[in-house]
Amino acid sequence: MAPYPAQPIKGRERYRVMMDIRKLDARNWLTLDKNYMDEHRVRTQLLEERKGQVIQCLPESLEACQETLEEVSDFLCERFPTAFKISTHDNQKVIENCMTGDKFAVSGRDPNEGLTEALEAAVRLTMEDLSILMLNEEGEHYLAASASLFPVGWTVDQRIGWTISQLHGPVPLWHQQAANSVSKFLARLTPNAPMERSNYFIEVKDPKESLVEILYRPGYLCNTELKNPLPSEILIRRERQTFRRLPKTRSLVFGVKTYLTPLDELPMRELENLAKEMKSWPTNVGKYKGRDVWGAKVLEYYREQGGNLDEKEDQKVEV
Repeated sequence: MAPYPAQPIKGRERYRVMMDIRKLDARNWLTLDKNYMDEHRVRTQLLEERKGQVIQCLPESLEACQETLEEVSDFLCERFPTAFKISTHDNQKVIENCMTGDKFAVSGRDPNEGLTEALEAAVRLTMEDLSILMLNEEGEHYLAASASLFPVGWTVDQRIGWTISQLHGPVPLWHQQAANSVSKFLARLTPNAPMERSNYFIEVKDPKESLVEILYRPGYLCNTELKNPLPSEILIRRERQTFRRLPKTRSLVFGVKTYLTPLDELPMRELENLAKEMKSWPTNVGKYKGRDVWGAKVLEYYREQGGNLDEKEDQKVEV
């Protein structure tokens, strides 16, 4: 299957931190595509070699993690019946991944197996990273559990327990332009109205890097030593972010599906829109996004493809 369509770069000419929330097509909460097996191998390797860095669950999240596994299992078996199957063994509900041969107990599990077991099973089945958001005593949502195998600029062990506000601390203008609307949105979310949004970054890969190193980015996306990357080494890294409130525990499940598109495979319309958005970024935003590493190369490639930003516009994005 081709990947579920990622939202295109829109070409906004005025920069603003926006949620840009839209209604989630419930039938496509979780997705499968032709990259499943390659990414499954990456997820397996990370969970074996870096488990403490990619998955953490606080004790109060145990019931929500179990409910998440149940919701994930039911959804996958209904949406992709040839890939996933449910059976019952010794009073346990078991899900089988027919693509990999993996089997996980969904219900009837020993609650003392470990805090991370249910959430780990869920993300071994999906292509999405999954996190659990809960409310603290101050009424703020915080990261109560997370299996984030393809992070950008952080790892779960560093930020488990952080509030949404703390998680977005490094993002330029987030507190001024988005914090209040995000809090209101999360508070209003209901089990019957899941939502989604999209985000993108620009990533520069080293030609020698493996898929594990490309997807698992706990540090910077753009190595400052890579000053002259090829178009095929500049990746548009998109995230499809989904938000669901669990019906029983009322916790929030935050899902992230990562898509990678090399610059030389980006449609011309999106390439033009990327060039437009680059010029709208304030200096601190451009620095945060790594524009000084890849910006000039993107413009050069854009012109080679027939792009036509005028000279003044070019100067706004040259660094």
